[in-house]
Order: sequence, then C-alpha cells, then structure tokens
Amino acid sequence: MTLHILIFDKFTEPLYHYLTAVLGLQRQQFLFVSAEPLNLTPSENLFLFKSPLSRNLRSNIKTFYKLCSNADRIILHGDPLLHFFALFPSFLKKTSWVIYGQELYSLNKDHGLQNEVKKFVLRKVKNHITHIEGDSILANQMLHSKASFIKSPMYLSNVAETNDFAPEIISQKKLLKVLVGNSTDPTNNHEAIFHKLLKHVNDIECIYCPLSYGMYDEYKAEVIAIGKKMFGDKFIVLEKFMPFEEYKKFLAGIDVIIFDHNRQEAMGVTITLMSLGKIVYVNPHTTSYESLIRRGFKLFDNNLIAIDGLKIDRDVSANVLRLKEYYSKKVFDDSWIKISQL
Repeated sequence: MTLHILIFDKFTEPLYHYLTAVLGLQRQQFLFVSAEPLNLTPSENLFLFKSPLSRNLRSNIKTFYKLCSNADRIILHGDPLLHFFALFPSFLKKTSWVIYGQELYSLNKDHGLQNEVKKFVLRKVKNHITHIEGDSILANQMLHSKASFIKSPMYLSNVAETNDFAPEIISQKKLLKVLVGNSTDPTNNHEAIFHKLLKHVNDIECIYCPLSYGMYDEYKAEVIAIGKKMFGDKFIVLEKFMPFEEYKKFLAGIDVIIFDHNRQEAMGVTITLMSLGKIVYVNPHTTSYESLIRRGFKLFDNNLIAIDGLKIDRDVSANVLRLKEYYSKKVFDDSWIKISQL
C-alpha cells in the first residue's frame, strides 16, 4: 500500500484523480491535510483530517499513525505534518519526499524549534522525488543526508504537449509583449527585472505581470506601484486566476518571458512556455536552470538582456525533443508506476 500525504491544492487534486481514475494505480491511499472542506467524492482510498485540525489533534494523530503503520511506502508531498513524523520517526525509513523547492530555501533562514523539527524529519527520508536533480543534491548537502534521487515530473502541471510549439521571429516585430514573474512571492524579484526592461521600453508594447497566485499582499501592492510608476499604461497586472487552458492561450501571445526567481520556482509555467516555443529568460543561479541546461534545454540567462536587448531571436528548437524525453505524459505515467512499486 502506498500512502500519499498532501495538502489539497491545484497540483495535488488533479494528481489524486489521475493516479486513481486515469492511470488506475492499485493500493493507493491519500491523506489530505486541510482546514477547509474538500470537494471530493468519498472513497475508500481517501482520508481527511478532522477540522479544525488543532481541536482534533488526538484523533488526527491516530489517523496518521494507523495509515502510516499499514503503508508499505509513504509519499510526502512538500512538508506537511513534519511534527507528526517527528513523533514517529520510524515511518521515515519508508518515506519518499516530493520536493517542492521552497522547503529547501527556508532551512538556513528560519530558526527555532520548528525549523529543527523540519531538519530532523527531512534528513531521515529514504528518497527524494523531483525532476530537478539539483534539488535532491542540495537537500542532501543542506541536511547532511543520503537520500536517493527518483526522477519524476511530479505533477500534471509539469507534463508538456508540443503540438503548439511555434517559435516566432521576434526581431522583426515592431513591439513586443513581455511577461514578468509568475506570482506574488518576493522571490520573483520583480523590481530587478523592471530595471532591465526600462532601458528597452521603446521596444515594448506591454508588460504583463501575473499576481493572482500567492499570499504576499503587501509585496503585491509594492510591485503594482513600482510597475505603474515605471511603465504607466504599458504595465498590465493579471489579478484574476485563469484556468490552465485559458492561461496557455494567453501565453501563446507573449513574445518574451523574464523570470528572476532566486530559487527553483515556476517550473510548471516554464515547461509550458518552452512547449509553446517561447524565449524564456531566467536567473542562472538556480538548481532548475542548471538542471535544464545540463539536459539540453534552451533557456537563457536574463543578464543577456543587458547585452543584446529584447528584440533578438534565440534558437529554442532543441526544446521539442527534450520535452518529449523528460516531460511527456508517458514519462509522467512511467515514473508514478515505478514509484508505486518501490
């Protein structure tokens, strides 16, 4: 039996439905941790914590212990329930950790008991599940652990279809549509990108800034204020969350995309953009950039903008084969079948 422990969100809900209803994996159980009611059909493989979580602590610990005891393997998605694992560390011997990325970058920044618990638990997991091997290497370095690396696209948002791959000759366009960042997380480093763009503002028709995703409202307000001040009406904020297919159609109309995350982030949208044949500039000092470049993908150091400007064509033709090799539906299916048989 495989037990998945996960937060209910836009990535995990589709995974739950896909693994059970589409891929048809047997002997899968899902323990969703959420303080909100979930819109899921009751099932024998679905378990929910009692809410509110803090008032039902004893009952929830019992549920956790029973499910983990009966499981042959445990898949920990991100870092929920680390304090429960700290109570029962023997479960970590059969636990694989799906690394999201943000867990790593708080390890040396946060302090106190909660961070010590986090380190204690994550250094004892058996495997790391990720499509960015650099994240697994970094986790082992930071935690002084020896977990093995299991390659998987992880979530359906990282599956690429290349039917719409259509690179454009942007050097011949009069004005360009530019996308900056992907969320309200300060790691987007929006202002640094804005200063890069300001020198080329005469080549820009508009700058789209997605700020519908994330919890940092104060930072969001700062980004909007700075963007409006620097670019006026050319700066367009996207505050409404779009369904995936709608967002994909929107992205198809963008010419240049610039990210400056200081850590592995926005991988789903980056993969989607590459599948559309887009030119994507990123921060080169990240595990994601290193991993993708090493595998032959064509993304570009955002410092090149200062050297070459925006209206320059980049060869992204290699991305079609690389996406099929690493992020196809078959690769996704095969990885989860393998994980369920570990």
